Amino acid sequence: MDQSLLHEQKRNLILLGRELVERGLVLGSGGNLSLRQNDTILISRSGSQLHQLTLEDFLPVALHEPYSRPAESPRPSLETPMHLAAYRARPEARVVIHCHPVHAIAWAMQGRDLPACTPDFAVYLRDCVPNLPYDLPGTEKLATAVQRGLTDHFAVLLSNHGVLVTGDTVVRARMRTLQIDETAHICLLATAAGALRPLSANEIAEILANYG
Repeated sequence: MDQSLLHEQKRNLILLGRELVERGLVLGSGGNLSLRQNDTILISRSGSQLHQLTLEDFLPVALHEPYSRPAESPRPSLETPMHLAAYRARPEARVVIHCHPVHAIAWAMQGRDLPACTPDFAVYLRDCVPNLPYDLPGTEKLATAVQRGLTDHFAVLLSNHGVLVTGDTVVRARMRTLQIDETAHICLLATAAGALRPLSANEIAEILANYG
């Protein structure tokens, strides 16, 4: 990948970081972003604020080598093992987003997968986003669970924690993230009203056949 394209992708992630904060999908130094460049990932550094990212805030980590967190700063995000697991599970992924959407966290606390409730969700995320039980952030145990959860899905809910979303472009990863929080909000409202009706498998298949 030439340096001009790499800088453009970093700039797109910088803009996305600002948007995630502006939308209230992450606070402070919570959340992290990464992109893949061949066999290397470039991930936001530990402690970085997503609304104040710079080109220098993305640190390289080898994708196919054992990872050991550096002892000195600047260090890659604490969540680097989870990002590495995501790229290994989804070979087509070039972008990974981890953030803390309030509605998605609230829904995940119900212990349920997030179902497809709208055509847009089905187009971007298929039938559901699976909900993973809580594991301590930054651990290999969480990374293993994420890799398993992403085998047949583009994103996962992290119970009592947030979401992890993959995409082959920044645009697609962004839309998946927004769809997850919007759908979680819809599900919470529908459940409170007493009538949650996800799309059926046949309805999802029809949507994908026409628009997917």
